Amino acid sequence: MKKVTFLAAAIALIGLSSMDANAQTTPQQEQTQAAQPTQDEKKEKVTQEQLPAPVQEALKSDTYKDWTVGDIYLIKPAAEDTEGVVVYEVTMTNAQGQAGVVRMNEKGGDASKKE
Repeated sequence: MKKVTFLAAAIALIGLSSMDANAQTTPQQEQTQAAQPTQDEKKEKVTQEQLPAPVQEALKSDTYKDWTVGDIYLIKPAAEDTEGVVVYEVTMTNAQGQAGVVRMNEKGGDASKKE
């Protein structure tokens, strides 16, 4: 009887720890998927010089003064999306090595907000 109780407890403990591990990886996967454009969007790498003037000015502002610009991508809306806007996705890194991604519209504003 002791062996059965011990075995049941061991299985329960393994089951709980695997659920906890799955719960920890799920938000990371969601973050990665959120940053990816949809299949219909077209993502093209561009240089900082190719950015529109408002976006260049936004990157030079005090908000991003402590950040180093990395990869920049131009994300075009799907062809059938008549109200779609062009988005610039800028990968940045700060002095502490933390990375971040900023998505801007052609006017240098936050692309997640409707204007």
